Amino acid sequence: MNDAVINTGIIVAYALLGIAAVTAIIFPVFQLIVNFKKAKAALIGIGALAVVLFIGFGLSTNEVYEGFAVTSTQSQWIGGGIYATFILAGIALVAAVFTEVWKLIR
Repeated sequence: MNDAVINTGIIVAYALLGIAAVTAIIFPVFQLIVNFKKAKAALIGIGALAVVLFIGFGLSTNEVYEGFAVTSTQSQWIGGGIYATFILAGIALVAAVFTEVWKLIR
């Protein structure tokens, strides 16, 4: 195959990827604006997730161990992500147990 054909194909693929990415970002924002009342639950969920992430960030330390090429801020964000994962896993476990107990009572 000719290099010009391959380069053209790659450029077209990048252009289509860019269009898809822009569409994937703009369409939900447009729907959020048009149907704001229906989007309240999603916004509350996103806000709750942000709160959990910032709680995890606050619980983590900025301690950096030897042998890792990370800064203290990166270390704190990594620790915050780990704490947030533990918090969300705990919430999911409590919700699952509560749901099963609720089904037994009802």
